[in-house]
Amino acid sequence: MNHKKIATFSFSLIVIIILIISCSDSAENSSSGSSSNSNCPTKTCGDFSTQAQAQATYDSNRKCYKNLDADGDGKACESLK
Repeated sequence: MNHKKIATFSFSLIVIIILIISCSDSAENSSSGSSSNSNCPTKTCGDFSTQAQAQATYDSNRKCYKNLDADGDGKACESLK
């Protein structure tokens, strides 16, 4: 093979690998990412009377209840006492 064919082949191979990785990531995200969040019960800080209750729920599944931690510091519903 000459250099031009090798370069074209290498480029094509890289593009195929990137597409495979991209499709793999998309499949993982759709099976365990945002669509699994649609199976989460909808909870807001208004559903809790204490911060400790909200924190326990948040800690039980941080991915599912990430909306309870508005600033992302690991503390749920900081406005509650």
